[in-house]
Amino acid sequence: MKIGNIKKTQGDILIDSKSLGFNSVFLDNFTKLAILTVLAGYNKSNGILLNDIFSKKINVNKLNSFLSYIINHRIAPMKFNIRLKQLKAAPELIKNSDYNTDTLKNVGAVLNFSGGLDSTAGLLYAFDKNIEVLPLWLDFGQRNNSAEHQAVNKIAGKLKIKPLILKINLKKDILRGWKDWDFIIPGRNFLFLSLANSILKFSQLSKKYIYLCAHKDEMGFRKNKDKSQYFFDKASYFFSLESNNIIKAGSPFKAYSKSEIISYWRKNWEKKYKISPFDTITCYYGGGCGKCDACLKRAVYLLAGGYDLKGKVKINPLKDPAGLIKNVWIPRIKAGKMARNNKLDFIIAVEKSLDIVPGYLSVFYNNLSINTLHAVERRKLEIDRVIIK
Repeated sequence: MKIGNIKKTQGDILIDSKSLGFNSVFLDNFTKLAILTVLAGYNKSNGILLNDIFSKKINVNKLNSFLSYIINHRIAPMKFNIRLKQLKAAPELIKNSDYNTDTLKNVGAVLNFSGGLDSTAGLLYAFDKNIEVLPLWLDFGQRNNSAEHQAVNKIAGKLKIKPLILKINLKKDILRGWKDWDFIIPGRNFLFLSLANSILKFSQLSKKYIYLCAHKDEMGFRKNKDKSQYFFDKASYFFSLESNNIIKAGSPFKAYSKSEIISYWRKNWEKKYKISPFDTITCYYGGGCGKCDACLKRAVYLLAGGYDLKGKVKINPLKDPAGLIKNVWIPRIKAGKMARNNKLDFIIAVEKSLDIVPGYLSVFYNNLSINTLHAVERRKLEIDRVIIK
């Protein structure tokens, strides 16, 4: 497999399953392609060379367009136009595996489980609806992998389940390229879906599901490249076409915002399953730094969903220690560039934190219009009354 120009140049990167540290039994064509798409993003390259061929049913031009769509994120360092070439009948570099795939024969659903709020909520939803899922955690060298692993083990232990853990060594590329991508892993969710799809190929069931737990405010906009409904629909289409089975990728939360999910969790799941949102981890650096965008969003959703952060966080993000609220969030709100639910949830979080927020945030809140304050009250009722079906 190779990324870079189709003709070999000094800048090409050659990879094989041994160098990735990956169990080759799951290294099917879509998984290879997903890994190469991540690397193409980090290496700012359009050329992908795959050492196997897809079924003739797969239209390569349509696949190229889909891959380009995925990594042309709003913060991408360049405009991507992926070009895939396939070699014919190249031998797999590692053929043997000691993984017992018989354990996967009756798996009907895989849930991508990171130990974060969304995926843990998805797991509790599955438990609540008696949906049998195989939780999958992927260690691909992410900066917060240690914290994720701890959260995954803690939650799985409480629920008395055993997740499937896979490792791919992409750490060097991530550490080298994270600044260009502002912490975003290019094509990350396509990699998750592709790995789930590679697991389901061993299932004897004819209809199979992949759950990646995006919420309504992420799925409703195509600009959220690898969480949009378009992304799920296209991935389902390609996976199903290649496997001759029905593979359905999606989220159980497409009708609910994250604050609504957390509110429902607080009232229905926490006592039942003994799992708190504070058992999960959401931080770019892994330790709950309180300074990154992930920590700030997490705090806003938890507060809007009815939780108190006192004694639960090391650094309260509503104190704005990195200036994210002052320099990014408030300007976006004033410019009308923040979605309605996100804006109102943020205001609810500020309202609940007025005793600790910096002065400029108090001024922001006190200058809100009466119409906005009425909208905030309506939003509180929406969050409180939500029923997840």
